[in-house]
Amino acid sequence: MAQLIWFLGISIALLTALNTISWGFAIREIGDPQFSLDFLLRLVFNKWYVLALASALVASILSYAVLWEMGVLVGRFFLSLGVVATILAGTLALGEELTPKEWAGVVLIIIGILLVGRW
Repeated sequence: MAQLIWFLGISIALLTALNTISWGFAIREIGDPQFSLDFLLRLVFNKWYVLALASALVASILSYAVLWEMGVLVGRFFLSLGVVATILAGTLALGEELTPKEWAGVVLIIIGILLVGRW
């Protein structure tokens, strides 16, 4: 069962990274948000927006299995791997920059996940 949880955790993290990249591209294509019908139509029919919604939905469904198996508190901590995936996707695919303090936070999250994942 532990291998399945790790597989689900990594799958969720990859879907979270895909979600981040999709949102980044959707924002670049659509531009500034406005409360107009034109904006809403461009958003709803944008391929990146649809991919962002789909990846978030699948990640949420898979998260249920992790939370059910590990419990909410430990499972949520384990699912922080998604935060790391989001940060890496933002830096690698979207060109975002992190400070050394933020990189230190990423390392601490990974250490915590590895410690929790061993139990």
